[in-house]
Amino acid sequence: GSIADPLPAPVPAPYDGSAYVAVGVGEFTVTVAAGGAVNERTITAVGFVPDHVNPVAIKKIQTTVTRVKFLDPPCAVCAGGENPPDTTTAIQIGGSASITANTANGAAYCAGVTPTAAAYSQGTIGTNGSPNITGPSGGSALADHQPTHNFSDFQFKDSDMALLKSLAKANGTYYQGNQTWTSPPPGGIIFVDTPSGNTLTNSSPSTDLITVDVHGNWNSGWNGWLVVAGSIHVSGNITMNGLLYAQNDVTLHGAGGGSITGAVISTNRVDTNSTNVDTDDIGNAPISYNCPSVRTGGGTIPQNWFVKPGTYKEVSGT
Repeated sequence: GSIADPLPAPVPAPYDGSAYVAVGVGEFTVTVAAGGAVNERTITAVGFVPDHVNPVAIKKIQTTVTRVKFLDPPCAVCAGGENPPDTTTAIQIGGSASITANTANGAAYCAGVTPTAAAYSQGTIGTNGSPNITGPSGGSALADHQPTHNFSDFQFKDSDMALLKSLAKANGTYYQGNQTWTSPPPGGIIFVDTPSGNTLTNSSPSTDLITVDVHGNWNSGWNGWLVVAGSIHVSGNITMNGLLYAQNDVTLHGAGGGSITGAVISTNRVDTNSTNVDTDDIGNAPISYNCPSVRTGGGTIPQNWFVKPGTYKEVSGT
């Protein structure tokens, strides 16, 4: 059997611990409860031999299972949510940049998720030149000065970043420090960490402030999540499908004949100037909101649940 995600309330039998399930030489109960995060579940199983009426042996096991946190951003280009005190976030869109969150122009939504705007900022959104920006039906092209709490649902917490780091290490797609890519790296979860491996904060030393430079010819396409504990700079003939996620700034300077399908998120953790331009989309970089691509990284992001390391344990009681 299986249980729905999101976890239903109340949890149905047998996953509420109310039923004894026969197996082998005994039987067991299982209880599934919400975990400490939206992408976690706590599972408690109690086994009885030969049965729960006259047991000669009882064992209780508890663990936490997790999956990659799916982000459902309300925007194709999103900036802010983690900027330091007394600083602000800004998006600058210019040239012939194209950003759409409208299905009539190729955007795609997840069930029950409708974006708010094409561009979404905790601070200001400036435009110059002749950009083409289309919001969702019933929404707006630009949504500026959004409150901080609006951003938490589509940002990775430090614990989420740690999980992504571990998955990237296991897949051989973990990098540290500044990177320059003129051709696509492997697809899936790409994690680029600070040189020290420490969490990026607004007090990180300058040696931990990094930029990933993506340019050249990527017209063959790339699918996945590019997650950077720093900044991302994209230019050239780049075709990307999935999520670009930077804990600091994102700069997009044209994509030639390429495109970005999914979402671009800049959380702005490190800033020294309150007028810093955090997401700069200038040129002919077409960005199309696509929630399914964000969730799956174009089919490269694992969707299954797995045991969270360090949580499997035997506990007392029945």
